[in-house]
Amino acid sequence: MAEFNELIKKFDKIREYMREFFIYGFKSREELAAKSLRSYDDDKRRIESYLSGYMAFHQNEKGKNIFLSVDSRKITENPLYKVFKTKSFTKNDITLHFIILDILYKNEKFSLKEITDKINDDYFFKFKEVNILDTATIRLKLSEYVKEGILKSEKNGKEIYYYFEDIDFDILNYGDTISIFSEISPIGVIGSFIMDRFEIRNVKFTFKHSYIFHAMESEILYKILKALNRKSKIELEYFIKKDKKSIMKKILPLKIFISVQTGRRYIAGYLESGSVFMYRLDKIKNVKILEEDKNFDKLKNEMEEKLPYLWGVSFKKLKLETLKMVLYIGRKEEYIIERLKTEGRHGVINQLSNDKWEYKIEVYDALEMLPWIRTFIGRIISLESTNEDLCRKFYRDFESVYRLYDGGKK
Repeated sequence: MAEFNELIKKFDKIREYMREFFIYGFKSREELAAKSLRSYDDDKRRIESYLSGYMAFHQNEKGKNIFLSVDSRKITENPLYKVFKTKSFTKNDITLHFIILDILYKNEKFSLKEITDKINDDYFFKFKEVNILDTATIRLKLSEYVKEGILKSEKNGKEIYYYFEDIDFDILNYGDTISIFSEISPIGVIGSFIMDRFEIRNVKFTFKHSYIFHAMESEILYKILKALNRKSKIELEYFIKKDKKSIMKKILPLKIFISVQTGRRYIAGYLESGSVFMYRLDKIKNVKILEEDKNFDKLKNEMEEKLPYLWGVSFKKLKLETLKMVLYIGRKEEYIIERLKTEGRHGVINQLSNDKWEYKIEVYDALEMLPWIRTFIGRIISLESTNEDLCRKFYRDFESVYRLYDGGKK
């Protein structure tokens, strides 16, 4: 009978469950385990082993719903980084890892043949029953470590020599910098690994607004940043929640956006159809880097020209839409005017009378402004926009609220 193994084999499945636990937290075991209850149970136990102390549950008529419970004010390090620090490996993987590091730790350079001979002659000779590792297996492990940046290699004649790069750098002098980096950087998981390696702990900083779930997107974001650096196209596997399925999209990534309100991250991509579209990073299951696109700089400049007129993340409209809102702002309510100045982006504010103020703006999709506009309910004297859907929805919602309170009767 196969035993439970807490090491990750398919990280995309773990990321999917983590998203369900952390963001939604209301689905039962049967709802999450669409195909296999046993697979779900194994993955749940893995997550519980990584995040002991952060798991909670509540009971309802449908059963037991598990969710993640984290207070960002009480944690100094993102607990979700733990899921990256476990990996499936074979017996040969773990054996070679420690032996190769032991051979090269003095910064000496050895060829593949020399390393192979040392492994078999100096390390395995004391074991009666052991599978002697062949040169091909060791070559693959060395090549993997060079690719990962763990080792360096150089060619001398026909031989390739492997070694550690000797860096005269006291990283402990930068402990505070690395601590901050690990929590605020888009790929802070790198800082977390460095902290573990040098036993650095964050004892000085906490963060009021900490979007810890960004950690789960680190692998996806790294590939997108790599494509941006190469000016290459990518193929996304994108999850559509309402259809409960994934679709494949080929885009040219242009820029990463982070919402200051929700903390969500988006990739702006140029589609083959000729339009720019935003994709949420937390819905991307996989990324494949494709060929370079020579039009990258031109398309990015075109997008940058539109950014000042973007309210949210929508590039759908080709023409600018106007919005004009007249507000009642009484005496000693200057804080409302300050709100318009600080939150109203590039909008223009004019005083019409002692207590009437006009706010005007041009954006590509005025409908995105509706949640912000609603925060001024009770002060709005009139609202006009070239986006008819915005006006229709606003006044319909206003009528619904009016009827809810019985037409204003007491």
